[in-house]
Amino acid sequence: MKKAIALLLVVVTLFSFAACKSTDKPGNEPSSPTSPETSVPETEPDTQPTDLDLLAMIDEIYQVQPIDFNVLNSELDLSDADALVYYTGLTDASDIKSVAVSEGAMSTMAYSMVLFQLEATADAEEVGADIIEGIDPRKWICVGAEDVKLVANGDLIMLIMTPADASQTADDFIAAFTEVRGEPAFELKK
Repeated sequence: MKKAIALLLVVVTLFSFAACKSTDKPGNEPSSPTSPETSVPETEPDTQPTDLDLLAMIDEIYQVQPIDFNVLNSELDLSDADALVYYTGLTDASDIKSVAVSEGAMSTMAYSMVLFQLEATADAEEVGADIIEGIDPRKWICVGAEDVKLVANGDLIMLIMTPADASQTADDFIAAFTEVRGEPAFELKK
């Protein structure tokens, strides 16, 4: 009976590997055109802001300002009202195109970096003021961030919160943001 069960497990494992096996074969690559295609230039420039890869931008900021602790980076679901308030301090996401969050992996670390891409019609200073007013720097309950700042450049806002005794301050991350994105149009602090 034990041999039958072991044999059954081996067979199931083999089928699992076979099912997960890649089906790409050398002859199945998409063919590239043999003659160059010509494109017709657009007559009107696209005035819509391009979608920013906010998670990649967080990585760029960390390349300029390396961190000495673990973080978790994720995109925020703007339809999740509780998460929206918790991470951004906002109750309305109508002016926000996308949000990416980077927070300390340990909940006892009062650290948060949030990048916002705004909609084309949004007023960055107004949205920034709403964020600063609504954000809770003691959202971690046991610890709190005393160094809370917000900067903006174009349609991009960065909110940074760090504890007062951190080796890396909000100003360090603002300097990295400036190197990656350019000089901020304005800065707010709580």
